[in-house]
Amino acid sequence: MKVVVAEPINEAFNSLVKESDVSWDIYDEPPKDKEELIKRLKDAEVATSFSVKYDAEVFEACPNLKFLAIPAVGANFFVDMNAAHTYGVTVMNCPGYNAQAVAELAVGLAIMVARKVPSQQHELRKGLWHGDSHGFQLAGKKVGMVGNGNVGQAIQSLLSGWSTDINVLDSKSTHEEVDTVLADSQVIFVCCPLTDSTKNLISKERIESMQDSAIIVNVGRGAVIDQEALYTALANKRIYGAGLDVFAKEPAYGSDLSEEVKQFYNLDNALVTPHIAGNSFESSDQLSRMIFDNLKSAEDGQPINVYSA
Repeated sequence: MKVVVAEPINEAFNSLVKESDVSWDIYDEPPKDKEELIKRLKDAEVATSFSVKYDAEVFEACPNLKFLAIPAVGANFFVDMNAAHTYGVTVMNCPGYNAQAVAELAVGLAIMVARKVPSQQHELRKGLWHGDSHGFQLAGKKVGMVGNGNVGQAIQSLLSGWSTDINVLDSKSTHEEVDTVLADSQVIFVCCPLTDSTKNLISKERIESMQDSAIIVNVGRGAVIDQEALYTALANKRIYGAGLDVFAKEPAYGSDLSEEVKQFYNLDNALVTPHIAGNSFESSDQLSRMIFDNLKSAEDGQPINVYSA
């Protein structure tokens, strides 16, 4: 099968390719638009890239494409899955490759928000030193876990020695259970994928039901939370704070901050990071191995890590 790596992955991936006997077409720059992606994949049967979203137009123009390996966990962020099913393209992802990295940043965000690091950073930028600021510890607190996949379980593992009372929500949880856990928890970790059932799962009404000491940490997908309601609650100090690594509308890499991100960044009780939770040297190496194995398995006609959403 013809395999096309339509944009660079990383140096670890390149090393794996050099050490193997594969003959793949590998590009050293990302495609600048959909037209260029289609040109690169015109004859491909197996492909990988992530800069340009795969939709019906791409699949229509690439009739030979059978397997698509996405170097990420949430493949539906990069692929129109309905279109992939329509055109018979099998999509693969890299489940769990960055779970530990995401979990560590999530807990780190929670700690920093709990200890009022965002507000102290704001004061320091003004040239003010307030060393008497107090926050709270995570140990012994009630924790709500929205999502029980690889990341959710890794967060629970990190918190296991802190005597926290963890209540887990997953796809089987009832509306009543979601309401209760969100209202009762002081620290809420959002680490579930974005689906029709999780969009705005943390709604205006549920945010209003939270304790005024509640912290929300979102390392899942931005649109799981009603962004406007969250901003209002934070701006009015209705809840204690938030650590946000994801947003409903994220700027393109290297571009200016969007207004949505900027409004949260300017709050003194929110800590904002640019969707970097999964980025660690270790997770990058793991991604390299998984995407290589996914491509090789597809080339051999026995795809692994098949994604369904």
